[in-house]
Amino acid sequence: MAVTPTLGIGPAVRSARLAMVDDLADDAGRSGFELEYSQRQAAERLAAFGAQLTGRRRALSRKVPRSLYLHGPVGRGKTWLMDSFYARLPVRKRRVHFHDFFRSLHAGTHGPAAGNGTMIQKSVDALLADIDVLFFDEFHVHDVGDGMFIARLLRDAAKRRIPLVVTSNYAPDDLLPNPLWHEHFVPTIQAIKDMMDIVEISGALDFRRVPAGADSPENPSEGFRSGRIITPGTPAQLGRLGLFTPAPIQSRVLTPTTHPIVVRNSDPDLLWVGFDELCGGLTSPADYLALADSYATWVIDDVPSPAGNHPALAPAWQRFSNVVDVLHDQDITLFLVGKGPLDWDGAGSGSVMPVDLARIASRLSLLTRCESAKPLEREESAGS
Repeated sequence: MAVTPTLGIGPAVRSARLAMVDDLADDAGRSGFELEYSQRQAAERLAAFGAQLTGRRRALSRKVPRSLYLHGPVGRGKTWLMDSFYARLPVRKRRVHFHDFFRSLHAGTHGPAAGNGTMIQKSVDALLADIDVLFFDEFHVHDVGDGMFIARLLRDAAKRRIPLVVTSNYAPDDLLPNPLWHEHFVPTIQAIKDMMDIVEISGALDFRRVPAGADSPENPSEGFRSGRIITPGTPAQLGRLGLFTPAPIQSRVLTPTTHPIVVRNSDPDLLWVGFDELCGGLTSPADYLALADSYATWVIDDVPSPAGNHPALAPAWQRFSNVVDVLHDQDITLFLVGKGPLDWDGAGSGSVMPVDLARIASRLSLLTRCESAKPLEREESAGS
């Protein structure tokens, strides 16, 4: 349920708030949809936040607006709404994505100053420097070490009186769900509740599952959507899509950050890599982000069926979810190839599949399915 505290505001702040709500509604109209009820409620909270923040910048108020935590199921327009608000907010601001944030933080754990926390603190200082508000997209915590970094960020932001606007698929109480570590994060969860208004966006429609070509809050650019899920991955199937299985001589060793990865091919614009090599080792989102900077098209083959129940694959599936997150956010074209069935909607949750399976299934639903039993023209029109 959305938390909407009573706000003591003057006429100037009230006018700015109403204008912002109208602007966000107009942005939605230009994108081909209307704000549903929970989106409208969130827009009003964002507008009130923005009016307070701009009023503070103009010395109309010294009060720091409470941070906002927007959460809800996948595909409900949280990121779209935040980005529309971000574009219209006339203050010093910075927007970061969860994986980019941790790439910069983990970069501080290597090198001469590694281990003493100095580089990590410098990363946090740089993130918060010269801004009035920090926007943090796709907030989630699955690792206790990442949870410690988040706690430091929240402490430093509070000290500097810098509010945050956060989007997440998780309610605060559901962060770091692993029962082995959840209790360690409870104090940080309480800090989030103390410093942020919790606003739920929970409309019935997952906009990512709207047919391709329909306007919606969560439609990505054409890069990611132009990818395919290919089963069983015969040479004929691949050839129809302009993909040709690399010869062994094309294999390369890449070192995007600290861990080498053996890839099957790395043309100037195409990366071809096996699932086990990409997800079965010690790779991290930092590796995927570095590779995404160099390759606009990825082919991941030998993808196992998510219907299989192999406990040893649990870490690999979690890394795979990180790959999908990064490639979706960076708008990279992705081809997934496997014998199948490759059905993440039907996989169900459990110890083997990642805890954020619903988000991954929603994003992969954007990819057209190519199956050998279908004629080519049906494959091309299958949509997502």
